[in-house]
Amino acid sequence: MEQLDALDRQIVAALVRNGRAPWRLIAEVLGQQERTVARRGNKLLESGAVRTNSFINPPSVGSRTPFLLRVTAAPRSLRSVCSWLAQQEESSWVSALSGANEAVAELFISPGELGGILYGRLAEVEGVQSFAMMPLLEYFRTPSGWTPDVLNSDQYAALHPGEDAQLGSIRAGHPGEPLDEINTAMAELLHRNGRATVDELASELSVSKATISRRLEAMTTSGVLFIRAVVDPAALGFPVESLLTLTRANTPTERLGHHLAGLPVTRWAAASGEHVLAQVAVATLDDLRVLLDDLRLRDDVISVRSSVYAEIFKRSTVLYRDGKPENPVPSARRRAPLSA
Repeated sequence: MEQLDALDRQIVAALVRNGRAPWRLIAEVLGQQERTVARRGNKLLESGAVRTNSFINPPSVGSRTPFLLRVTAAPRSLRSVCSWLAQQEESSWVSALSGANEAVAELFISPGELGGILYGRLAEVEGVQSFAMMPLLEYFRTPSGWTPDVLNSDQYAALHPGEDAQLGSIRAGHPGEPLDEINTAMAELLHRNGRATVDELASELSVSKATISRRLEAMTTSGVLFIRAVVDPAALGFPVESLLTLTRANTPTERLGHHLAGLPVTRWAAASGEHVLAQVAVATLDDLRVLLDDLRLRDDVISVRSSVYAEIFKRSTVLYRDGKPENPVPSARRRAPLSA
């Protein structure tokens, strides 16, 4: 993927921090003219170099909880297995690893669905040889909170507060209430265009702008709804993505988890038992080596295993085909108003 120039990278990094940030705010943070930032930003969105979408945290609105699934498949079947996983509505991201003929995916399912998914649907997929499912008990970082080394900490803070307070809604064991019709419809529209204006949402749903503003604020501040910028790290100058599996020593999980979450290379980090897992994005394989060496020197780490991503099939619920994100499917305009 062709890298962006310095200003485009800064605009994309700003959208990663706050997918709905007004162009005026981004321009102020970057010290640029609003007209320049708006023109560049809209061009980036139109080109598909970056897109914004919404992502509902399933545990915050129901009984589904997060799991990490690792599937070993016959080499010639690995792509088809990854494509099948990406098509499942329970998956949020899916990748093929280069360290082994293995697919890895984050799934949100209820514990009662485990048998049906693993030994029913997945076991019937051609080429699947084995699989392992582990619960993700605590999150320390998601792509919504990624802070790539493009902007400084003050700039990120000016764009949006950190996501840490929202991560509680992703943890298992705290079922929430289902979304009503208005919030569900609004989330669907924002999934296709996370920067849709309040006017556009109100017109599409035939409800007042005040209703849209109030509900959107409540959903995003509570952690029910993340609005994310979906971008390939390669466009920002970080083409090497890897999944790290760290076995921790007999120390609190939070110590290692928060350390990983604070690194600018970490896009995602979660804990499962004695393991802490992280997705990282770095510029070179040598940078990855240095990162792994540093982690191995920590007294709370017993071992570190790394596997570089070979291919992306789904990222933040966006399907990828031949290495490129698919365009969202347009929906028919709603005709009947939804009650507030």
